[in-house]
Amino acid sequence: MRPLKIFGWANDRHGCGNYRVGLPMWALNNLGNDALAFTVLDGDLPADLDIMVGQLVADEPRSEAWQALAALESRSFGMIYEIDDDVWNLQQTNAEHRHFMGETGERVKRNIAVADAVTVTNEHLAEQVRTYNPNVSVIPNCFDAAILDWQRPRAGRLTVGWAGGSSHHHDFLAVSKDLRQFFKRNPDVDTHFIGVNHGAAIGRPDSRFTGWQDNLVEYIHGLDFDIGIAPLAFHAFNRSKSDLKFLEFASLGIPVVATDYGPYSSAIIHGVTGMKVKYPHEWARHLRTLTNDPAAREEIGRNARAWSATRTIQANAWRWEDVFYDVLGIPSEPVPAPVGV
Repeated sequence: MRPLKIFGWANDRHGCGNYRVGLPMWALNNLGNDALAFTVLDGDLPADLDIMVGQLVADEPRSEAWQALAALESRSFGMIYEIDDDVWNLQQTNAEHRHFMGETGERVKRNIAVADAVTVTNEHLAEQVRTYNPNVSVIPNCFDAAILDWQRPRAGRLTVGWAGGSSHHHDFLAVSKDLRQFFKRNPDVDTHFIGVNHGAAIGRPDSRFTGWQDNLVEYIHGLDFDIGIAPLAFHAFNRSKSDLKFLEFASLGIPVVATDYGPYSSAIIHGVTGMKVKYPHEWARHLRTLTNDPAAREEIGRNARAWSATRTIQANAWRWEDVFYDVLGIPSEPVPAPVGV
């Protein structure tokens, strides 16, 4: 099949923009395509453009440009709308809640509707989005395979950590009581937050804190946790979340304790690749198990890392190509089975 010319129009250069546009465009280039990621659409599009990917096109200026491109009678390129969050069910504590409950959320629906196809991170979100466009493909978040060769740094004391953005405030409030009890009884266990410091919510206001790194490599290299935590409140928004936090920790061999809800229910094999919390008191139980048993930490982390090898961008970039070729009406070639299968 011929290589494609692809433009990836990211909403930002942060986590979602990197994982859903930057990293895929890089991998698609490595497959021989001509793929470019950017955040500002400036100037005329090339005549030989095959695919335009628009990640969370929501604000008024970007939406006007998206709608104008979709309406072009001379348009010969496919338009893919990329969305990885259920923006219509944000928690009220999320700073973007009011923003998307009004006209912005309606613009997202209209922008999805005029796209030739939509890509999302999981099937539950796909079900939501098919209300506005039936042509939806699930492509999970992936990571650079080079991370599998990285040996994470180790802190001086055993460290429980978390990394992420501001949208998880509600998640930490939901588990604050149970985590407070654990850390009160285990003062020798250190805590490290990256991106947003939720230390006060769990009784650790002096937790070690690292600001957000937009560069994915620098961000990953800063994860020095011995145990990762991934709390999720029982809320509609979280049912459509991806398993990215587990994936990041797993890629580094960090055992995780996560809420048995949303993406973690299916992604994690309890006691094998991670620990899942069904009931509140299990936060302390599972953290205590991993804290007191170095062998269990190593085994679960090793199993998780082996699982994560199936989710490298190098092994999954073809999923993006398949969507693009389908939109263009070009039959895709079958993906060869891994050696030994």
